[in-house]
Amino acid sequence: MHQPRRATGVHTARVELARAIPARLSKRRDLLLRAATLAFLALAAFTAVQQVHRALANTGKGIDFRPLSIAVTALTHGSTIYADRLFVYPPTAAVALLPLSAGGYSADLTAWIVLSTIAVALAALLSMAPWRGAVWVFWSSVALFALLKSDALTSTLPLGNLGLLLAPLGVGVLLLYESGRWRTGSWLLVASLLLKPLLVPLILLPLLRGRWRELVAPLVAGCLLLGLAIAFVPGAAHFGAVLRFIGGGSNLTGSQAVYNISFAGLFDRLHQTAWVWPTRVLVVGVAIALTLRWLRAPARAGGLAAEGTVLFSATLLAAPISEEHYLLVLMPCLLAAVALAEPRRETIVLMLLALVLLAYPEQYAGNIAQSWQAVQVRFLLAEVAILAAAAAAILGPARAEPAAAVATSPSPS
Repeated sequence: MHQPRRATGVHTARVELARAIPARLSKRRDLLLRAATLAFLALAAFTAVQQVHRALANTGKGIDFRPLSIAVTALTHGSTIYADRLFVYPPTAAVALLPLSAGGYSADLTAWIVLSTIAVALAALLSMAPWRGAVWVFWSSVALFALLKSDALTSTLPLGNLGLLLAPLGVGVLLLYESGRWRTGSWLLVASLLLKPLLVPLILLPLLRGRWRELVAPLVAGCLLLGLAIAFVPGAAHFGAVLRFIGGGSNLTGSQAVYNISFAGLFDRLHQTAWVWPTRVLVVGVAIALTLRWLRAPARAGGLAAEGTVLFSATLLAAPISEEHYLLVLMPCLLAAVALAEPRRETIVLMLLALVLLAYPEQYAGNIAQSWQAVQVRFLLAEVAILAAAAAAILGPARAEPAAAVATSPSPS
């Protein structure tokens, strides 16, 4: 007579135990995730301090920063800003960087290197922010550590190049476009172009999506500011010659081509320049094919960021010049595309390959991998892997995402 009650009690205990086990496992997994996140954040913080210390201890530090400082100083004295041929920026950059004239060169360079490190860290954190839930904090910490530890940052941070400051701007533009804030994204994009026209391929995104109206006001304002700078900044009329200098590969040709990680730089070093245009045609053809596929596919989360990454990486591969620090602007764009979408396995594999090529310390790879020739090939392959990962994201199954509606909303903000 008491058997059913006993059986019911046993059944209830089993049900409660079955419910308790997943809860305990979930709690343990959360604890492990938090511990791993804290570990990566601690490693990232240590690495950031280490990178800044190494950069400031480098005897050749400031090679790219010195032309900026010279141009700003020349501007304050009414002299031509293009006295140093390595100042290859728009005249608006010299005006924007006028605060550099307030301090001494050494203090300015130190602040610049610290600011550049913060910019790369911010780009890594922003790139993973769309990955909602507690897990995004973990992946942000991983991306943060990988980019700060990367060989690309180790070798370029001491130079003090302006390009590193554009890393969070590139991610910001893509995230704004993804959320449908076309006008705000376009203002940010044009502002970056007035400093350095590195992100110019992204200007095609609003045009391709028919959002050119939101681009008009920022573009007109930017052209007006550039025109005023050319008219009134001393020596700014020389900007046309600067553009021709960059179009010819800047100073990264001949014996210096080994530092150029575009196909033009590789074939210049190998004395096989006949291959430059065929590879350019191939890269541009691939980019056009992927763009057409993207335009025909249903809008989905991450699609705009993936297309922006395709345009950006294809431009770097086909351009007359591409430098290591460009990868630190390009890689967060791909990370953002992956974080926004539900990526395919192929996309993840190619993204990890690009991250390894970018971040793996060369001192762990033997003497051969430390040669500049090997570094050039390695970073060029990283650009190819980033293009391939973005292509895999675009070519994936066309599953429309709820967030994709936001990217095509009529909001002009």
